[in-house]
Amino acid sequence: MTSMEARFGDATRTVPLPNPWNLTAYLAAVATHRGRSISLHPVPTTLLAETGCGIGGLWVARKHDDIIVYDADATGRRADHIILHEIGHMLLDHGKDGGTGGSVPPSVAVILPSISPHSIERVLGRDEFDADHEREAEVFADMTLVYATLPRRRRRSFRWFRRRK
Repeated sequence: MTSMEARFGDATRTVPLPNPWNLTAYLAAVATHRGRSISLHPVPTTLLAETGCGIGGLWVARKHDDIIVYDADATGRRADHIILHEIGHMLLDHGKDGGTGGSVPPSVAVILPSISPHSIERVLGRDEFDADHEREAEVFADMTLVYATLPRRRRRSFRWFRRRK
């Protein structure tokens, strides 16, 4: 089993996917696991692009909670994918050494005007993660959405498709 496989398996055993799939329930389970609330903040595409995240998402880690900023024009599966990508970074522990480290980019103050810059510990966007972390978060989001649409089972977790010997 590869390291990525093991980490994904650990993530879904730690925070199982709800059955039936419900993004709100999954976010609540992730928040409970992490001991930090998670809020979603949709913003216009143009404002998000100014943060360097293109039309994707941004993870804002504050002292006691997390905010996922995502493209307000994204709907349905696309919005879920962006949000799950950021959750992937959280569950795969990508943010522990990255981010702005207390320096809040001015663009974040524009997209989150009600948030005190002093409460922000890290702003983690596409530029803060290396290619491997971005790929892992992308695969995590893809796999989560695939498993969310599979036929109902008692409990869902990632299982890799392997040949039986």
